[in-house]
Amino acid sequence: MRMPVKGMTAVIFDWDFTLAYTLQPEMSHIERTAVLFQHEGIYYPIEDFRAARESLLADIALGRADGAIKPQTRQEIMDFYRQMLLRLGYPDTSRELAYRIYIAYGQLPTTLYDDVLFTLKKLYQTGLSLGILSNHSTTVRPVMEHLVGAYIPTPHITISEEVGVHKPSKTIFRRAAARLHTPAAQCMYVGDNLNVDAIGAVEQGAYGQGIWLDRANQGTVQDIPPNVNRISTLAQLLDFVPLKSRE
Repeated sequence: MRMPVKGMTAVIFDWDFTLAYTLQPEMSHIERTAVLFQHEGIYYPIEDFRAARESLLADIALGRADGAIKPQTRQEIMDFYRQMLLRLGYPDTSRELAYRIYIAYGQLPTTLYDDVLFTLKKLYQTGLSLGILSNHSTTVRPVMEHLVGAYIPTPHITISEEVGVHKPSKTIFRRAAARLHTPAAQCMYVGDNLNVDAIGAVEQGAYGQGIWLDRANQGTVQDIPPNVNRISTLAQLLDFVPLKSRE
């Protein structure tokens, strides 16, 4: 049984694969990409998407193509989509099309994980401030407000496209804390990416605690730094906070 972390007055969450998932939870990255492209009228067999992605990742790794293997920023993601369009042989590889694909992700069907509303309600009852910080397009904001607005107010939602910076930049972590009127040292950040979310919040954002939500249960990872912890369900987050009811 973990002991509550002292001094935490706010919990800020990542969105994708932390609180919510798009389409189906077990869908692969390439299957999700194919559906996203189809949303913009771009139809190719899944095998073509898979071959294009594998080719692109190999070229990036070998230095034959510019780009990020795990893109985070809007520009990185758009560049990734343009390279995919090129390798698929699609006639339009413009920035305009890449941006339409980028913002379309926030419009795809989105569902909360089963443990989210229960956990948010429990945290809300403690009097903790709750927020969201996500590398995402502006199109996702109405979805967030609809699904979790009962516990996370609109001003507490920070979206990278709106503020022009992305995780793991210290700037966006600090801005998210400021929106909750909370010092960074009193914030706990919860996300599915160990490096970008949990470690980034502590080492870049100076948050008091980073929580890696490992829903895939990947097991023990070596060299997790101080003030970073791993959980496999969101409900386990309750072990880190004092569960006292609001007065």
